[in-house]
Amino acid sequence: MLRESLGVIHADKRWWRAVAVAGLCGMTLFGYPISAGFIISHLENTRKGYATPLPPLVDWTTRWLMGLFAVLIEFVFYVLPTMVTALFFFCGGLTLVMQRADESQSSVLWLFGLGLGLWWLTMFLSGVSAIGRLVYVDDSSAERCLSGYPLRESFRRHAWKYYAKARIYSLPLYLLPVACILCMPWILDQGGIFAWVSGITVTWLFFSSLFYAHLVTMQIYHRADQQLIDQQLARSQYGEDA
Repeated sequence: MLRESLGVIHADKRWWRAVAVAGLCGMTLFGYPISAGFIISHLENTRKGYATPLPPLVDWTTRWLMGLFAVLIEFVFYVLPTMVTALFFFCGGLTLVMQRADESQSSVLWLFGLGLGLWWLTMFLSGVSAIGRLVYVDDSSAERCLSGYPLRESFRRHAWKYYAKARIYSLPLYLLPVACILCMPWILDQGGIFAWVSGITVTWLFFSSLFYAHLVTMQIYHRADQQLIDQQLARSQYGEDA
């Protein structure tokens, strides 16, 4: 599935331009939904049967609105739990500070950090964001994709194996974004003009590679979804277990 998905993206000779522009948009908080909307637009075209060429870089307002819902899916399953965890940690940490329990405070920090990290890892491996985007494109329903349905779908009996296979195939795509994150502390430690230029370049490379990873990943999950349909294991129209 990975090779086929890469072939779809690279069939467009100007794929690199879309990746570069999306990386620039992603560097700003306001422009990030534009890159997400580009992915949604390409997924819509794919579901309709014409995955190549990639969507043109036009009508950015519509791209932004389409991508906003895709970003909200990630917000619900990644950012919102982080905010809730931070709130609980603040309340617990404040109590420990008042009690002057330094060792307990450190233990609580590690406990919340470990719990949050495990949640992020579970959400990533389950592919809940990619499944949510499939639901959003197919059903045109923000309510379903922003509810717990994508998470239930990722663990649905008989279907989870296909989604797990899709996630395994997509893992190599995220090596470059992870490498960018890991090298950023070293770059910032250098200081001076080198840190500024290299930091901006690596940040652009991170968002560009992340966009590319998401773009190919949605092609992989599209193929996994098609396999479910071929095996008569497609998800129910009303979100019930098939």
